[in-house]
Amino acid sequence: MQLKDQRPALWVSWWMAFSIVIVSWDAAYCFLRPRSFGKGDLAWIWAPYNMVPYSMVDYLYGQPGVDANDGFTNAQALMNVIEVFLAIEYLYLRHTSPRSSTRTPNPSHRYHAHAPLVGFAGALMTLSKTALYFLQEYFCDWCMVGHNDRFTFWAVWVATNVSGFDFQIKTWILIPFLVCVALGRFIAQALMRDTASQIAYLEWSASQSQSSTPGTTSIGSSTPIPIKPAFDQVESDAFSSTIAAPAALPLTFHPRDLSVLVVGSNRLAATRATTFSEAGAKVTVVTQSSLSDAAPELKQLKDAGRIAHQQLEGDDSRDWSSLLPSLNISLVCVTDTLVGAHSRRSSASAKTIYDACSSLRIPINISDQPLYSTYTFPSVHRFPGQDGVTSNLQVAVTTNGQGCRMAGRIKREIVSRLPSNVGAAVDNVGKLRTKAKSAPKLWEDENHDIPLNSPVAQLPTPSISRVGSVEKLLGRPEEDTEELSEEEQQLRRMRWVHQMSEYYSFEHLARLKEDDLDQALELWSTNPSSSSNEVSLRHHDIANSTKQKGKILLIGSGPGHPGLLTVAAHHALKTATLILSDKLVPSEILALIPSTTKLHIAKKFPGNAEGAQNEMMELALAGAQAGEVVVRLKQGDPFVYGRGGEEVLYFRENGFESTVIPGISSAIAGPLMMNIPVTQRGVSESLVLCTGVGRQGKSVKLPGYVKSRPLILLMGVARINQIIQTLTSEEGQGRDGARYPGYLPIGIIERASSPDQRIIMSSLDKIEGALKKLDERPPGMIIVGWSVLCLEGRGKVDILDDTNASEGSERGIVDGWLGGEEYKVREGLQEGWRDLLGEVQ
Repeated sequence: MQLKDQRPALWVSWWMAFSIVIVSWDAAYCFLRPRSFGKGDLAWIWAPYNMVPYSMVDYLYGQPGVDANDGFTNAQALMNVIEVFLAIEYLYLRHTSPRSSTRTPNPSHRYHAHAPLVGFAGALMTLSKTALYFLQEYFCDWCMVGHNDRFTFWAVWVATNVSGFDFQIKTWILIPFLVCVALGRFIAQALMRDTASQIAYLEWSASQSQSSTPGTTSIGSSTPIPIKPAFDQVESDAFSSTIAAPAALPLTFHPRDLSVLVVGSNRLAATRATTFSEAGAKVTVVTQSSLSDAAPELKQLKDAGRIAHQQLEGDDSRDWSSLLPSLNISLVCVTDTLVGAHSRRSSASAKTIYDACSSLRIPINISDQPLYSTYTFPSVHRFPGQDGVTSNLQVAVTTNGQGCRMAGRIKREIVSRLPSNVGAAVDNVGKLRTKAKSAPKLWEDENHDIPLNSPVAQLPTPSISRVGSVEKLLGRPEEDTEELSEEEQQLRRMRWVHQMSEYYSFEHLARLKEDDLDQALELWSTNPSSSSNEVSLRHHDIANSTKQKGKILLIGSGPGHPGLLTVAAHHALKTATLILSDKLVPSEILALIPSTTKLHIAKKFPGNAEGAQNEMMELALAGAQAGEVVVRLKQGDPFVYGRGGEEVLYFRENGFESTVIPGISSAIAGPLMMNIPVTQRGVSESLVLCTGVGRQGKSVKLPGYVKSRPLILLMGVARINQIIQTLTSEEGQGRDGARYPGYLPIGIIERASSPDQRIIMSSLDKIEGALKKLDERPPGMIIVGWSVLCLEGRGKVDILDDTNASEGSERGIVDGWLGGEEYKVREGLQEGWRDLLGEVQ
């Protein structure tokens, strides 16, 4: 744990400053007391004392002492002098010492560690000295105030010192007592924190020695535990995180032009220096001996001018505290602490470097010393890009100190399962992002902000299935068009890039050339009013010469898992010569298409649903007219909100009777992949399926609530707030029937049947908050009703048996299902489906 930087209260310092002035005055008065009595030559200096009754008391016990030469007054003066020195030292340690000393453990502290102890001693002396005045009266039988009776003594001299209103008298009992209490509590708390830190560290160290296995090196990764031991740590090669240990925070750090210090002369030092150098850092390597004794790799780096070298023979805190600021170091890596090394740096030396870096807030990594490391090195793989150049894609794996070799193995497993050209895909998406940010303007009918997860108004593009193929696509009248702001254009373009990253296969993205990237944004650079039904097919090499008549197959790809693809659909994908795929078809399906088959994916950017549909229909018709075997590949089933009917009529109008191959609808299979039945005896007797968005992005009339009927909505997640408002509002506007109770279960199913499928389960009145806390995984669907929870755990399949169930009892069922949480998440394929996915692919 890291202790909070606490410090004594400032009012204590003000008291010390005040007491220095007053006690110095009192000390001088004691030394020069004979000359201050009566009409002595210094009596005028001590007028404040001589003008109050105290001067009479002082005369009674002071003058006899001087006459008898008993030394009492000199002893009192010496006590005052010591008290002044203690107060001065406290102020120095509390306020001045850290600013002039470089040897303090942490310069950020505003006080020296000894300041509270010195202040406590000074205040205790003030308090005890004042108390001594009254004790001596008691033990000498009131000899010093013989001219007063005891009532006068206690009422005037003692009582006023504690509770009177005379500031000069009261101050020296009450305030020193409060100072002692304040500083005493501070010292006690500091001792308790220090003791607790030592006990906690010993307990943690003992548990690690019993539960962990020895590690070999921290090159791969290890978890930095921000515990600073109160004493020197014994060397420990074993380290593993416990339940209470915090997880590492993975970050991508860019040390461009930063000064980095690598300590060591071994091969690991050369590896670290190379890593930092490739990241653009200015690397300095520090060794204890000359560079001639270092690893050959370090010499090569020095000769190539990639690193600077400095020899540091000293090894105390002063050496490191002066070296780090002089080189303006931002990051430190110590490599000569490896277990088994010929000349291994001691744990005490490693702690010295760690303390120096911690005091300067410099991140540090020390190999095989995880307690002294604030960052670690994961196992990293950088993928190749196009033309043999390394890409921007890096995969890093950390095991949090549980095994560096295991991290390397896991990294290799991940890399082996990704396409070799995935790095090129990332680079192409990056280029597309750059082009999208600078692409020309798009025309739109409205000008407003459109968040990434919100519905987008559609371009005014007529459907060619309604106007006929002989008519040109009508543009928007110029007087009705309105330019979008640059910010709104960029928002739409970036959302399209996001969707391409989400839906297009890695292989397709990796194959994109510069011309392809330009054409991918071509629709953004033209006014919709200038578009026509002429389609260019030069990428597919379809000739306009007369060929035998082709054919068109309209195929449903199912919800996404290749195992749910029908045999007929799989055969068509293998034998087609041109495949026109919707954007939502998962990459696992597209991976089944032979690499020699021409593939075109719909350019369905936000707001262009109608335009993309028209383009695909034109491409299919042109391909069939050129003799191609064309497959229109659609997500789910072509006739469940897939516009299959429009395409059948359009192709028929142009002389082609398409062959329809049904697909398993995601409306049925999606919930089932999440163990949710759309019908279940005792829970669901019927179901209603609808869409969350109508033609041209308009809202649709939603059905009313029936307890025995779950509601399934496709294409509605982007409008979830509007849908919930319609379902649960009392007014019922936009709803045909009874309102849905706010506690009714709801599930948002994302990427159903894909390896990263996920369902977010909650109630209608809490689901919006859940979605705001989680990242988006389109495409998604919504299911509302008791079916969502009926097969959870031990099951609840008697919902309909209680026909008179109260709202409270039903709400209790939902609360018990959620376990007191606002939502619950389940993700990933079941093991059997994961195995089947690998077998199909």
